[in-house]
Amino acid sequence: METMALFKAKLLNKVYKTGWMKCLFVAVVVLIIFLLLPRKGTDVKTRGSARDSWGSAHKVKVHAEDSVAQGLKQRIRVLCLVMTLKENEESRALAVNQTWGRRCTKLLFVTSEMLEDLPSLVLRVEDGRNHLTAKTMAMFKYAFSHYLDQFDWFLKADDDTFFVMENLRYLLSLHDPSNKVYVGHHFKRYIDSGYMSGGAGYAINNAALRHFGEKSNLCVSDGWGEDIDFGRCMENIGIQCYQTKDILGRNSFHGLGFDEMMYWFDKVKLHAVQVKEPIHIGPSCCSQLSVSFHYLSPQQMYQFEFLLYRMAVYGRRTSDNMFKDFFPATTIPKGHYTEDPIPRFY
Repeated sequence: METMALFKAKLLNKVYKTGWMKCLFVAVVVLIIFLLLPRKGTDVKTRGSARDSWGSAHKVKVHAEDSVAQGLKQRIRVLCLVMTLKENEESRALAVNQTWGRRCTKLLFVTSEMLEDLPSLVLRVEDGRNHLTAKTMAMFKYAFSHYLDQFDWFLKADDDTFFVMENLRYLLSLHDPSNKVYVGHHFKRYIDSGYMSGGAGYAINNAALRHFGEKSNLCVSDGWGEDIDFGRCMENIGIQCYQTKDILGRNSFHGLGFDEMMYWFDKVKLHAVQVKEPIHIGPSCCSQLSVSFHYLSPQQMYQFEFLLYRMAVYGRRTSDNMFKDFFPATTIPKGHYTEDPIPRFY
């Protein structure tokens, strides 16, 4: 104790002799250095990197003929509703806004807090997986009340999912607007009609949203299994699931990550057991007109954006006629109910 007291006394004496102004200056410098050092275990913000470099990417010249895609964009109006959190504003949400979100007719990030400079739909619903159902139901109710007459389709997406909007619009264009349509990556469990994967994203058309707005009292108001709850809601109000596999039986909406479908056999095998249907890996995993990929990092979204929209293979092109009748716009038969307990994967 005496040694410690002596040390303190010497230190105070040294500080006094050096001068308190010098000590204050040193303390401020040390504090600034500490604040500027990256924290272990935290994600690097994209402000100043992706925000700057990709913010004006649409101005860079790209040689492409996209008149057919632009025609579909004018004809098929899609409101994209992307679930996110305030903490993801400078990472996932920013990546969506700078990549595929640009090709939505209108993009809104569904949050509980206003985002600084991204288009936001603020819902007074508590964040967290336990309230995903409440957030989803409130989102579609808001769309029914405010946007019903402005859009043809309403897309629910997560902020770690990438959509190829041109392929989505082509798939959606095949449906009769008078039918009530619900599309996505179909899972054959828990509900007689089955349900669409939340991670892969799903869409309902104007007729379906109108019916939902009039009958939403038949749906649960909250819960953690958002995609299952919404699928059961669709069944309760008489809206059918429609097929999104192509004529070769390959999925166009993908609930798994791209890496997993390429070569993570064990994980894909487990997923196939969960959805009770075979899922292929490797080059045969996915439709040539794939619509969505889940579990992508912001970095992967920028990679997808570059490879799909800013790179070409010289001498190779596809004709629009090649994809005639590529997606059979048919309903999926019922009969998928199982008594398996609904597992919590998180």
